[in-house]
Amino acid sequence: MILRTLLSEAGKSTGRIIASLCLACGLSTVATAQEAARTFPDTIKEQTREGGAPEETIERQDIDRFDNALLDPLNQKQQVVDGLVYEPDAIPLSQYRRKLDSSETLVSFSELDISSDGDTKPSYYAAIYSGSTSGAYFKVAAQICDMMRRTYELHRVRCVPLRSQGVGSNIELMKEGRAQMMLVQSNNNWEAQEGINPIAGARSVMSLHDEMGLMVVRRDSDIENVADLRGKRVNIGPEGSASRALWMELLRHYDISREDLDTVYGVAQDYNQQGICEDYIDAFGLWIGHPVPVIEDSLACDAKVVGMGGETTEELVEERPYYFDQVLPAGTYSDQDEEIQSYGFKASLIAYEPADPYVVYWVTRIIHENIETLRAEHPTFRSIEAEDLFEKGNFLPFHPGSACYWGTRADACDWQDRYIPVAHSGDQETGD
Repeated sequence: MILRTLLSEAGKSTGRIIASLCLACGLSTVATAQEAARTFPDTIKEQTREGGAPEETIERQDIDRFDNALLDPLNQKQQVVDGLVYEPDAIPLSQYRRKLDSSETLVSFSELDISSDGDTKPSYYAAIYSGSTSGAYFKVAAQICDMMRRTYELHRVRCVPLRSQGVGSNIELMKEGRAQMMLVQSNNNWEAQEGINPIAGARSVMSLHDEMGLMVVRRDSDIENVADLRGKRVNIGPEGSASRALWMELLRHYDISREDLDTVYGVAQDYNQQGICEDYIDAFGLWIGHPVPVIEDSLACDAKVVGMGGETTEELVEERPYYFDQVLPAGTYSDQDEEIQSYGFKASLIAYEPADPYVVYWVTRIIHENIETLRAEHPTFRSIEAEDLFEKGNFLPFHPGSACYWGTRADACDWQDRYIPVAHSGDQETGD
């Protein structure tokens, strides 16, 4: 069962079967643990019933069950702003509760801080949903919030990066009205605008770093480009994963079928380094912000990075407006002496329509006006050009806050009159 799941198409030779069995054995513990996790609650119930305890007693002992009403004694209704549910995580209630009896629904309350000189000054809050704490998205969000911290006296916006399970999780959080700002990919931005996968209330803020497609290949595999994958062992990721979908799209454009590959693995990306280092696979690919540890660590096993560029890839980029030609600078990874041509997405920062335009404006401004500092301090930002923040990947209409900064329409800054001024655009410096 495990072998059939992990190796969707194994080769017929004895060597390949042995390699496949080794990888399956290596993963069997994970599969067993997953199966145990699924059956554990039922097993406990069966054993308890055999001991004579009534089933209803077990239900009363379930400490994970609770009554929401106990946590919300006022039983408040959901906060709705202009027809959109808006109850963002990690934002003080006073920040986002709107004056619903006023036609000016963008007016928000601010917190008041007591400064060192005894004066009370307004403060605001920004929260950016990102990804796992070990991933590029969280690090990018954390770096943005650190820059907001360093420039706090200019805008008085407190910023916090929020972890999540990734892009899919972020989108669901915004649909639930829980996200103020979040990171997605430029294709999510495009699909939302086209109505393919709509996100009610989603608005563009800016594009950020490149999420480039890059292959890691064993040096003895003779793989120099995508066309060389024929006859090779490749991990394309689990069924239903974004990596697998991207692989299948790319291979179709190169007229490479799964039958043209020697062995096709469908295991989680967590096993890519093991596959390269223990010679189970010849190549794996990631569409991600660079550099990342999983690639650097894999290169220690006599491997190298290879781009996904080429004439056939160029045709794919021309067909999909959310793809962009990208270049990996020389020296990004070990023993990478030359720049590498490839393609990929842009990471896309988007905001919820009801989010405070003052907050979105200042996040937009601080990133743009400090982009060179961010590039110098964090490697993922090195793929960002200042003009790309506005010009690439923003398919959704701009949020009122970012529209004001980018100057996309004449009335874009009308909301500013409703806020206690903290600082004005112009000759004030940002940064350290």
